[in-house]
Amino acid sequence: MNARRVAAAAFTAAALLTTAACGGGGSSQPRSDSPASPQPFPKGDVTLTMWWWGEQEAPGAQKWLDETVKAYEQKRPNITIKTVLQTTDGLIPSFEAAAASKQGPDIQYFWGGIYSQQPYWSDSIAPVSDYIPAKELAHYTNAALEDTYDGKTLTAPWYVNPQFPVLVRNDILQQHGLAVPKTWDDLLNVCDTLSSAGVTPMAGGVKDGWFGGWLYSMLGAQSIDSKDDVTGAVEGDQSFTDPSHAEWWTRLQEMRDHHCWNDDINSLELYQAQQRWVDGDAAMTITAGTDAPNFVNKVGADKVTVMPMPSWGDGPYAGQMGTTSQTVGITSWSKYPQVAADFIKFMHTPDRLQAWYDETGSLPADDRFKLASVKDPVKKQLFTYAAHGAPYLENFIPSALDSKAVFAGVQLVLQGSKTGAQAAADMQAEAERERVTDRSLVDNYKGWTE
Repeated sequence: MNARRVAAAAFTAAALLTTAACGGGGSSQPRSDSPASPQPFPKGDVTLTMWWWGEQEAPGAQKWLDETVKAYEQKRPNITIKTVLQTTDGLIPSFEAAAASKQGPDIQYFWGGIYSQQPYWSDSIAPVSDYIPAKELAHYTNAALEDTYDGKTLTAPWYVNPQFPVLVRNDILQQHGLAVPKTWDDLLNVCDTLSSAGVTPMAGGVKDGWFGGWLYSMLGAQSIDSKDDVTGAVEGDQSFTDPSHAEWWTRLQEMRDHHCWNDDINSLELYQAQQRWVDGDAAMTITAGTDAPNFVNKVGADKVTVMPMPSWGDGPYAGQMGTTSQTVGITSWSKYPQVAADFIKFMHTPDRLQAWYDETGSLPADDRFKLASVKDPVKKQLFTYAAHGAPYLENFIPSALDSKAVFAGVQLVLQGSKTGAQAAADMQAEAERERVTDRSLVDNYKGWTE
């Protein structure tokens, strides 16, 4: 995903979820409905509307969706599906307005994790598991990890985003007698050597905040045992000052002290910093998985290594890349949820899975897609990481905690205004504040983990 799009998407989602977390959005108690009774497939004419986003980060998605709708309507002649491509800034506000009036789309696009949980907590979507069999849902990548609540699968993963690869310029390292860093100590040694030679080891930009969430996910995942550790800290059963949650802040401070980053990291936006890597002014940078092949092509695959962040921790996710899936859900007001579910299942048929990759070059969120069909070495490597990826931690914390503690804390640690320990304490204090101001937060999170 282009960094501009990451920022705009995250800002819009964060603003709305922050409102809910502070009590202004009216987060309701999750429903405990019984599974929906089977409904006969309608024989009369039916029209469904799908609001979606994704052409912006996966060019070719529009063509794929048009073809998929056409093929589905040929299979189901009494069904018409209208699709509406949403803007990045308009995706969530448009859905919030539709949810308030209980009219609009039948099928809605969501990001994973907290962004698919929140609509269910506010009674805006019906769980897809009420209409799609568990045997089918078991094939959908990340569904059980990110999109399940109280035993129900809320939304159906569509395609995967590997998050976030480190891109290494082998040519720059070789000029200084260095190998690609495999361990944390290797990384710090590379930072020391390159910075002493006047070369930026790793290009980053946190002015707009979003890179802070990336770093939390990449570094913080290395010392936890599961995403339940993160949700447990949100609930108050654990603390963000516990070593398993706090140590990543110390590692971030360590990167600062070893001059791993460009000196102006707090003055640059993320995409500005990434360009320095392309221009040969930095040895490493970090990108969204969907953008990594584009960056590699600009420099030349023979000059680049794509890898996860080197390991500092010894948890089960150390050395792995985070992964998340973008999803689609069924609105609670749709008159034909069984038809919406039938179309979602059609999106996951073998022909459509292969066509998604052929049209977009990105990975469909289904384990039935044949990785053997991927010939591009960079994509194949990214998809292999994604298939065995770690939880994407940013998807499991309230967005207010993300922006007020993670974004702000990373900026302050990197500029030298806070120690890692102080930033961890600030994160814990913000989590405690949110539990007080949003009384439903703990109950919602407990339902997510039980």
